[in-house]
Amino acid sequence: MTMDLIALDNAIDVTIPVPGDKSLTHRGILFSLLARGDMEISGWLDAGDTRSSLNVVQALGVQLIEEHPDRLVLRGTGHPEEPLVPLDCGNSGTTMRLTSGLALAVPGLVVLTGDSSLAERPMARVIQPLRKLGVSILARSQSRAPLAIQGGNHSGGQFALSVASAQVKSALLLAGITANEPVTVREPALSRDHTERLLTAMGARLKTDSKTGVTVEPGGLHGLTLKVPGDPSAAGFWGALAALAPHRSVNIPSMLFNSTRTGFFRVMERMGVGLTWILKGESPEPWGSVRVFGQTLSPVTLTEEDVPAMVDEVPLLALLATQAPGTSVIRGARELRVKESDRIWVTATILRAMGATVDVHEDGWTIYGPTRLHGASVDARGDHRMAMLAAVAATIAEGHTILEGGQSVAISYPQFFSQYRALCQPPRPEGRSL
Repeated sequence: MTMDLIALDNAIDVTIPVPGDKSLTHRGILFSLLARGDMEISGWLDAGDTRSSLNVVQALGVQLIEEHPDRLVLRGTGHPEEPLVPLDCGNSGTTMRLTSGLALAVPGLVVLTGDSSLAERPMARVIQPLRKLGVSILARSQSRAPLAIQGGNHSGGQFALSVASAQVKSALLLAGITANEPVTVREPALSRDHTERLLTAMGARLKTDSKTGVTVEPGGLHGLTLKVPGDPSAAGFWGALAALAPHRSVNIPSMLFNSTRTGFFRVMERMGVGLTWILKGESPEPWGSVRVFGQTLSPVTLTEEDVPAMVDEVPLLALLATQAPGTSVIRGARELRVKESDRIWVTATILRAMGATVDVHEDGWTIYGPTRLHGASVDARGDHRMAMLAAVAATIAEGHTILEGGQSVAISYPQFFSQYRALCQPPRPEGRSL
């Protein structure tokens, strides 16, 4: 699908609600597979990726009791069933990697497949440690999907990950819930901790230690009521839109405040962007409202330690850096090479097409600013994050931007372009809400 995007007036003041957090929605749905009783998920994200997780747990024996636009009720027995057919994870790497750990609880064979993009994404980092638990996992060459997992009886163990990965950590911890002995996972840096928080709330015996990592002991889980705040990754695009011009202000009324997910907003503050935070709740995850005020930007240097708390939003910092006077260096983001697209290359391609000066490295970029961006024809390469990046960049570009592949946003943020078009429609009175 091709879209024609135009620049946006710099002076805006708008409230933009964002959909429920994708990571929490995935986990609420997937963890129902190991829980006894009902899992009620309010504020869930209804999108292509989370639908993949919903379809997977239903195929493994979870009952869908109620479905509403703002609420799901799922009922599990705590004992997953062997599926009759291969499970389609769609485009969702989270669904495939976390289900790989859950599948060890299934007394039989589980086959995980996905679309052509997911079939090319690396799965070795999750397959190799799971095999050490004593189960058989088959995959295509180079450890790519489809995966065939023979679940049932499996052991525990201790694992030191070479790369911080919430998905690999989560797969191992989920396997530990039904293992014969505890599972311990250590990471070189702190990745998002939604799995630990939610498993604890569901009754798991879990212990976190700064030296030894996180340990989960085998045991049952129970369902609960989970309120899902707004997604910081989705909010990041509107935050970046505000930050790109000094007279822009965007308010996000509900957003997850988990420190492992707000790295992008903290780096924006380092770049000189104005932010105000209002905490509204803390259980099982902290959440509140955040307002972003555009101000004069400063260049930024980002290292590997910064990336885990903002991996999906790192390309947005490259965009902001094009408007900061000086040289910005963003490194340590090699993980972006193996997302839905090679986001390091696609980000640079989009920004260069719009007039930015960007050097590409294996794990990031050097960006020279400030640069006046201009409209161009750009391709999201089937990647939802790249489509939204291009749309935000277009709001400060001179002339029209033609975007190919905008339909990809349906997998994470289906209403993004309807909100975007409403924002870009004149008149634009201050203080309105989309």
